[in-house]
Amino acid sequence: MTAAVAAAAAGGEVAWLCVALSLACAAALRQRLAMLERERDSLRRDALSDPVTGVANRRSLLARADYEIARHRRAGQSFALVLLDLDGFKQLNDRFGHAAGDDLLRDVAGALGRAMRAQDTVARFGGDEFCVLAPETNAQGTERLAAKVSHAVREVSAGMDAVGGSVGVALFPQDGGTAAELMHAADERLLAAKRRRPTGVGRAQRRAA
Repeated sequence: MTAAVAAAAAGGEVAWLCVALSLACAAALRQRLAMLERERDSLRRDALSDPVTGVANRRSLLARADYEIARHRRAGQSFALVLLDLDGFKQLNDRFGHAAGDDLLRDVAGALGRAMRAQDTVARFGGDEFCVLAPETNAQGTERLAAKVSHAVREVSAGMDAVGGSVGVALFPQDGGTAAELMHAADERLLAAKRRRPTGVGRAQRRAA
C-alpha cells in the first residue's frame, strides 16, 4: 500500500468516525430533549391538577373561567359555574381518617367527571369543595346541571347517611362579569342551600335587570 493510499484510507476512517460521532451526538440530544419535554409536561400537569383527585385545581379553574368569560362575552352567550361542598366530610375524616377522606374525594371527582360533558371542567377548589364550569349553559340548563352534580354525590355517598352535598350555581353574565363575582354568587347560593338541607341545591336566580 502506497503512502497516498494509506493516507486516503486513514482519512476515510476519520471521516466515518466523525459522521458516527455526529449521529450519536444527535441521537443523544434528541433523547435529552424528549426527556426535558416529558418533565416539562409533567410539571405543567402537576401545576394545573389536584394531587389527590387528579382533576383540575383552583389555579387551572380560574384560568379556564377567565378564558370562558372572554369567549362567551364575544359570542353573547352564557355559561354556568357550580360550587359543591361535601357536607359531613370533616366528621368522616375524624372518624375514619384522612385516607378514607381522600378516597371519598377521588370517588366524588370520578363521579362528577362521568356525569359532566366533555367540554365541562371539573375542579377541586380546595378542601372538600369542588367546582364545575359548564360552557354554553343557559338559565334553564342550570337546574339540570345542579341536579346532575347532586346525583353524582348521592351516587358516591350512598350508605353514608352523614355525608351529602350542597350546591350553588351562578350564571355568566347575569351573576357577574368576573370569575370572582361568579364564585361569590355561587358561594352565596351554596350557603343558602346548606341552610335548606336536606335538599342542598342552591338554585340560580337571575338578577333583576
